[in-house]
Amino acid sequence: MSLSEPACLNRDPHAAASTTAPCGDTAGAAVRAVGAALERIARRDRSLRAFVHVAPARALAHAAQLDRLAPVAHGPLHALPLAVKEVFEVQGLPWSAGSALYRERLGSATAPMVAALERAGAVVLGITASSEFAIAQLPPTTHPLDPLRGPGASSSGSAAAVGAGLVPLALGTQTLGSIIRPAAYCGAVGFKPSHARYPMLGVVPLSESLDDPGLIADSAARLCAVDEVLAPAAQASAGALTGVCLVAPWFPEAVAPAVRAALGEAAARLRGLAPAWRETSVPPWVAAREQQLVDTLLVRGLARLHGEALRAAPPGMVSARLLRLLGEGEALPASRMAAARRGQQAVAEALHEWLRPGEVAVTVATVDVAPLLGHGSGSRAPQRLWSLAGMPALCLPMAVRAGTLPIGIQLVARRGEDRLLLEFAARAQALLAAPVPRDLP
Repeated sequence: MSLSEPACLNRDPHAAASTTAPCGDTAGAAVRAVGAALERIARRDRSLRAFVHVAPARALAHAAQLDRLAPVAHGPLHALPLAVKEVFEVQGLPWSAGSALYRERLGSATAPMVAALERAGAVVLGITASSEFAIAQLPPTTHPLDPLRGPGASSSGSAAAVGAGLVPLALGTQTLGSIIRPAAYCGAVGFKPSHARYPMLGVVPLSESLDDPGLIADSAARLCAVDEVLAPAAQASAGALTGVCLVAPWFPEAVAPAVRAALGEAAARLRGLAPAWRETSVPPWVAAREQQLVDTLLVRGLARLHGEALRAAPPGMVSARLLRLLGEGEALPASRMAAARRGQQAVAEALHEWLRPGEVAVTVATVDVAPLLGHGSGSRAPQRLWSLAGMPALCLPMAVRAGTLPIGIQLVARRGEDRLLLEFAARAQALLAAPVPRDLP
C-alpha cells in the first residue's frame, strides 16, 4: 500500500485531522496510538499552528500496516508518532521550505532520513512549520505555554509540537541554532549531530558546510533509540565518559539572570556524574572569529544554492530579509569564501583539541527565555559555534517553577562522539528534571 496522500495545499491543514479510524477496542494498538496523536493535534493545533499539513489518511494507513505485523517483526520505533519539518521531502506531502515560492510543491520521493524512521516503525502524522528557507520570515507558530511568545526558529513547528505533547518526536534542521534554540524555548530535548552523521539528501539546504538534520524529542532516551536507527554503524564507537567541563559564555550578548542561575544549578547537579570536572573557556581567538565565519558561510551558501530561483521569483514571493541575505552573499568575492572555509577548518581543529576525548561540555543553550511575538526568534550566539565546528550538541530542559517558561542547558561533545553525548544526556536528564530547590534564585 502506498503511503502517499494527495494534498490540497489551500485547505485548512487540520480539516481532516480528527477524521480517524476507530480508536477503541476494535482498532489495533498502532492505530490507537496514531489516532490519539491525531486527536491531540486536532484539539490543540488550531491555536498553536505547529503544523502546516496533517495527513491522517496516510498515517492511519501506515498504522494499519503495522498492526498486521507479527510482534517479532515490529521495528524499534513501532507506531511512534513523528512530525517532519517542511524542509524534508516526503512523498505526496507539502515540501515548501516555509516559502511562498514553493507552497504548491509536493514531495515526489521521501528523504532517506524519513524513510529510515518509517522502516523502523515511526509514523509520519504531518508536516511542521519552518521559517522561510530555514533562515528568514517566521511562521505563525506560537509557544506551547504562552501564545504571546514565539517558539524559536527555524524548527519552530517541530519544537512546538513536541513541547506541547502533540508528538514525542519531530525532525528539524540546524544551520546556526535552529534545533537547540527552539527546543530550549519549548522545554523539549533537541539534538544536532556531528556534521554529516545524518544524511541531508532530500532536505532543502542552506549552507552545505553548516547544515545538519537533527531531532527534537520528549526525552534523551528517545533520542538514543532513534540514533541507533539513523546511525547504526556508529554505535560501537561511544567510548567512555572521561569528564565534564563547565564552559562560560564566550559571546558578547548578555545572558539573562534566570539562564545563568539554571546553568549554575545544572553544573551542581551534573558534577556527580563526572569522573573529572573542570571549568574552562572557549579559546579567545575562536570566540573573536566565529560569528564572522558563520555569517560568511551562511550568506554565500544561500546565494550559491538558491540565488537563481530567488532572483527569478515573482514580486512578493520572497521576503525582504531573505533578499537582503541573498544580496550579501552575492557580493562576497570567492576569495572571502575560501578564507572562511579555511577559518572553519581551523576552528574545528582547535576545538577538537580544546575539548578532551570523552569529555562533555556544559553551557547555556540560549541567552534568555522565548521572545515575545514580533521580537525575532532569539540570539543564535550560544549555538552557532558548534554548528561551525561540526560538533554534536544537545539541549536538555531544566526543571522550572510552575508558571515560568522553560530554560534549556546545552551539552556538547567532540565531533564523532555523538553516542557518548546521547548516553550522558539520558543519565543527566533525570537529574536536571528534578524539582527546583526553594532557594534557587
